Amino acid sequence: MSTYHSLNLPKELEPYREELEQTVEPVVKITGTHARTGLLESKFGGQPYLPKGMEHPKDENGDYLSLLAQINFAEVPPIAPFPEKGILQFYIAAEDDLLGMDFEDGTNQENFRILYHPDVTEEPSELVTDFSYMKPSEEGFFPVEHEIKLSFELGEEPISEGDYRMEQLSFDLYGEASDGTELGEIYAEALGATGSKIGGYPFFTQEDPRSYREKYQNHQVLLLQVDTDTDLDIMWGDSGVGNFFITKEDLKNRNFANVLYNWDCC
Repeated sequence: MSTYHSLNLPKELEPYREELEQTVEPVVKITGTHARTGLLESKFGGQPYLPKGMEHPKDENGDYLSLLAQINFAEVPPIAPFPEKGILQFYIAAEDDLLGMDFEDGTNQENFRILYHPDVTEEPSELVTDFSYMKPSEEGFFPVEHEIKLSFELGEEPISEGDYRMEQLSFDLYGEASDGTELGEIYAEALGATGSKIGGYPFFTQEDPRSYREKYQNHQVLLLQVDTDTDLDIMWGDSGVGNFFITKEDLKNRNFANVLYNWDCC
């Protein structure tokens, strides 16, 4: 495990310090501003990096998927085992009220798509620049209203109270502090996992889908979290959050065909 600073814990959580510090993982926090971006830049929404000759991803009905997020790892602080170069893209179905998520199989990419471009060309003549074939969404489901330019900052965080692996610790989310407040409430307030990020631990408004689907429990790496942000006009349903998970082995092998996609809302 990498070196990290000591956690800043409220007194109610001090008895669990050693165990919680063992869970600390690096995280890249994502912030954004409304701005036009170049085709190679990291963004939420907007137009994708798309080499000529490569088909824009479509859903099972043949409709074009919309770019939710594009991460150019040349702009991201190094965080192993994530790539240090290349562009990773997240496409979802804008006209679908489920936004491309499959409740039966969260890894089914028929209506969402993860694309990785390991080698990036900066030659404009080799890239698609005319996206007039993409019609504006008519349904209003898509969570990103305006194009957002992204910035990144490396940090660290302990396990989140919503992560299914919390059940493996001795920490009791339903235990009470001396004033009767649930420890889980104190934990969420002090060590909440909200916000958009790469790596670290997830936030859910409902339940971690990995807690009741054993086949997802190897998807331990948070590939990307895009959280509701009213300042940036990001909204998943009713103040929800979107998460993408990958296995450690698949991430090391740069295999993005088995990514778990989940979003939920209040």
